[in-house]
Amino acid sequence: MKERSPIFWDRKMSQKDIVRILRDESGPRFAEIAALLLSRTNKPKEVFKDYLDTHVFCRNWRKIKRQMRTNRWNDEKIIFWDEVYKVVAQTVGKGTVQKKETRFLDIDPEIKEIIDVMKSARNKEGLTQGELGEKAGVSQQTISFVEKGYVNISIRTLKKIADALGLKITLTERQNLLKAIARGKGI
Repeated sequence: MKERSPIFWDRKMSQKDIVRILRDESGPRFAEIAALLLSRTNKPKEVFKDYLDTHVFCRNWRKIKRQMRTNRWNDEKIIFWDEVYKVVAQTVGKGTVQKKETRFLDIDPEIKEIIDVMKSARNKEGLTQGELGEKAGVSQQTISFVEKGYVNISIRTLKKIADALGLKITLTERQNLLKAIARGKGI
């Protein structure tokens, strides 16, 4: 009987089969298996020790991320592995990783206002992004990306963050948009 990987418990493949697929970055199943691996764990040390070479991960991160989005994996996992990518890319060497262009965001003024209110409330409460993330039940990376305007978050996530900050979300009839309004915070 083949030794199954605990991460791929539902696949009829041994850990050797998984590793073989992940070593062939040009193979037809590489992105599928890599995306499945990253969507099921948040342990970079284990991933890079047992499954994926860091250079292969960095060269293929965009392709893996695209596959994760196609499969509709949890956005928080994608954000987590995106942050891992940024750290790992700095350590693997300049020749291996394509330099990513600087993001220039064109943030809608009303969305920017919501971001500013949330960030101001977090700072006023003396919370780090990590502490707010714990309080709201989301990752620190989610808070960071929201504050930078990089991520379209769900209304549910917006409500979790607003609730953790003591903010109220209301829909204004005149502008027909969501606005975070600080209640009693003087923001």
